[in-house]
Parts: sequence; C-alpha cells; structure tokens
Amino acid sequence: MTELTRYEETLLLEAVASGDENAFSKIYLCYYARIHSYVQNLVKLPTLAEDIVQEIFIKVWEARTRLTSVKHFRAFLFAIARNHSLNSLESIARSRRRLTALIHHLQNHRVDDETPEHDYRHFIEKALGILPPRSREIFRLCREQSMTYDQVAADLGISRNAVKKHMVAVIRRLKEAAKKELDLS
Repeated sequence: MTELTRYEETLLLEAVASGDENAFSKIYLCYYARIHSYVQNLVKLPTLAEDIVQEIFIKVWEARTRLTSVKHFRAFLFAIARNHSLNSLESIARSRRRLTALIHHLQNHRVDDETPEHDYRHFIEKALGILPPRSREIFRLCREQSMTYDQVAADLGISRNAVKKHMVAVIRRLKEAAKKELDLS
C-alpha cells in the first residue's frame, strides 16, 4: 500500500479508535512491511520478527481508543516496535540464562538415580545373608523371578504351604531388619 498523507492517516486512526476493523486493516497494510523490516533488523530471526510484528499490531488494536491523541503515528508505531523487540530479546536472554543456570545446577548436583536402588539391594542382600539357604532360595524365586507359590512349590518339590511359611518368615525377618537398621516401622 502506498504511504498515507497525514490527513488520510488521521481519518483512519479516528476510525480505528471507534473500532473500525477495515480502517485498522488499511493501517496494518500500510505499515506492516516497514515495521517487519525494522523488527527483523533488530532481532535477526524471521519467525521471531513475524511474531513480534503481530504482537505490535495487537497492541495498537488494544490501544485503539487512545490513537486519536497520537500526534505522529509513524514515530509512535516505530517506538512500540523498538521497545517490544528489545523487551522480547531481553525476555529470551533471561530465559536462556535461567536455562543455563538450571543445566549447570543439575550437572553439579547430579543425583545418582541408581543410589537408592543400590542401597535397597545392599540392604536386602545383607538381610537375606542371615537367613537359611532354603528361605533365601524361595524368596529369590518368588520376588526376583516373579514365580507364584505354586510354581516355586512345583519347581522345588515342596508344598505350596511350605513356600508360604518360608515367605512369611522371610518377610518378618526383613521387617525386623528394616526396623533395626533403617529405623523404620
């Protein structure tokens, strides 16, 4: 669109101020390319520039009732473009600094995900070490190999009830050990 005369611009801004969307479209078409070029020069990223330009025109539309008091709309629009572009860049920089700080923190305070599992395994092995070999074997088959009492009974040639008694005894011993060593009830 060609450049507007001061008079045409004033009439369009008055219409925009009263909510005329067609007048806003004319203002948008008139200034879009120049504002986009200006913002693109500031931010250097085409997609970011496009987003910022859209946000600028949204701000203009939201502030439409005050447009009649603007003496130099073009200067007003470029000031909004500059301020919004710089604010967007600062926001991106803050986000990047926060992300960098978070990554640095996580790298320096890395939690070893295997530590609780390792501690648990160590405790179980220690507690199982004081059990009779048959009870230990039954516990490993039931808990570590996920076999049922019936499967363990068939595999070892003992009754299901014997498997259950061994498991009850093992669980009782583990509870006692946890209470004693880990101060757990």
